[in-house]
Amino acid sequence: MIAKYLILFSLPVIGAVIGWFTNFLAVKMLFHPKEPKKILGLWTIQGVFPKRQKDLAVKLGKMVANELFSTDELKERLTSPNQIDLITKTADQKITGYLNERLPEKYPIINFFLTSEMKTGIKEEVMLEIDDMAPKMIGRYVNGLDEHLDIEAIVSEKVNGFSTERLEELLMSILKKELGFIEKIGFVIGFLVGVIQMVMMIIQMNLIA
Repeated sequence: MIAKYLILFSLPVIGAVIGWFTNFLAVKMLFHPKEPKKILGLWTIQGVFPKRQKDLAVKLGKMVANELFSTDELKERLTSPNQIDLITKTADQKITGYLNERLPEKYPIINFFLTSEMKTGIKEEVMLEIDDMAPKMIGRYVNGLDEHLDIEAIVSEKVNGFSTERLEELLMSILKKELGFIEKIGFVIGFLVGVIQMVMMIIQMNLIA
């Protein structure tokens, strides 16, 4: 009698272990085996992600290019007034630094004949040219982005070029919590199923008695 009840009360534990193990195995089979393997010479199995890596690379490339980072958006950001203003400010700082620091070191004789007013005049003339040229140069550059920057192809090539170990490492870093939750929920569901089985068997035993 005691052995019978021990078996009954072990059902939730057995159910929890089976539920956790099946989900643990399912998670592992997302990545393993990395290479196709034959089972009894009849079935070929391979981890889901290694098997579908090429498809994943293509779809991820399309998603990034269409939803996250398009060349049109890049053009808009590069040609924005704020970006052009930043470029001109950076140029202003570089020119000032050159005239005040680098020029005296490299060309001390020339620097000797240049007064501060002359340096300011030179900088202002150069900045006028930069203010005029910067938007044109950026515009010319961004117009060629579509030809030279294929975001979809770059992302697809990168992902497809990952080793299976690197792909697993990358996906696990993103999905670690979710995959861990799947294993835990398998444990919980297995335990609950075991409890239900235990209760039903106890009821059945009482009815027979």
